[in-house]
Amino acid sequence: MRSRRVDQTVPVFRCSACDAYFSNGGTTNYEDADLAEYYTRYAAAIQARYHRLMTEVERHRSVGSLIDIGSGMGFSLQVAKARGWSAIGIEPNRALALSAKERGLDVVHGYLSDDAVGQYDVVLIDNVLEHVPNPTAMMRQAKQLMAPDALLVLAVPPLDWLRRSLGAIPAVRNDVVHPQLNIFNEVDEHVNMLGRKSVRRLASATGLKIMPIRYHHSRAFNNVAFRLLGLDDGYYFLKN
Repeated sequence: MRSRRVDQTVPVFRCSACDAYFSNGGTTNYEDADLAEYYTRYAAAIQARYHRLMTEVERHRSVGSLIDIGSGMGFSLQVAKARGWSAIGIEPNRALALSAKERGLDVVHGYLSDDAVGQYDVVLIDNVLEHVPNPTAMMRQAKQLMAPDALLVLAVPPLDWLRRSLGAIPAVRNDVVHPQLNIFNEVDEHVNMLGRKSVRRLASATGLKIMPIRYHHSRAFNNVAFRLLGLDDGYYFLKN
């Protein structure tokens, strides 16, 4: 598939059994990529989204400890701390991790590894898993950070029958930049695109269970009519 973003051909493979797409990705260097402009431009919207997400989280878990894997500029930690949580982050991008530290947030520059240990009440993986070549390994590493009754909150770009159908239309696939409509817009960076069936398999392979919670930060997607149409929200709440 041709990636408009980087002007290169990126092979994409579909697994019909697990309802997922996989690519060999592009050449993105997540440690040094200039991402600060994006986070700065949308800071208010990102923080508002995290406030809505934490409101949902607090319906299922008491205020406690949180770790955000791929915490970006640290807005999730900033929101969580304002709500009384103890919060830390792991971020591979040097500039984003530095910005968070300079604002007094507890962020480690680096990647999650098999050596990760901890006992957190909430583990957040927000729009990170689609960038990871081995999502099963990452989920197992994240599981090591969960307290026995912890909640793992996973957000990935939603994939359902409508997004697959739209992605099959060349005009959408090649020209539409909105990720809610074109799942292949960032095919150079998104090395796996997971639907609900594949996330269930991923959860099972890592010893986790998906809770019967349906949520989206936007009212446009967080409603009964949306789900009756078989459309997905991309949010998953998992437990041990």
